[in-house]
Amino acid sequence: MLGTWTGMSNSAVSGAGHFHPTEAGKEKAVRFRSVEYVMVIDKEEGRNFVGSIGATNNKHSTDAKRKEVLMGAYAKDMKSGVMVNETGSFTFKLADSKNLEVCYTQVSASPKVASCFEMTKK
Repeated sequence: MLGTWTGMSNSAVSGAGHFHPTEAGKEKAVRFRSVEYVMVIDKEEGRNFVGSIGATNNKHSTDAKRKEVLMGAYAKDMKSGVMVNETGSFTFKLADSKNLEVCYTQVSASPKVASCFEMTKK
């Protein structure tokens, strides 16, 4: 898992937050967003790892550049597991050494997010 991973999310979002700001007056609308993410895993020990994840794209006027601490743990198979950042939780599955499938959920007053996407190791 060590290294830099990139991918474009496919998200259903309700409300506004750091990675999913919204335009004035549209805070309650459910919308679909694609945000480019970079995940850097810089430390691994046993079945645990730590790094950061951040949004990088500026394709939309509401996109924000932000980075959060990310912590994770592998399941027994060492190919799947869970991760958590400051705002939500992830499940993941390593398809192979260069491809990662990720799903993210955030359940809070605002925003609520459901997202699944693929990341590629650089």
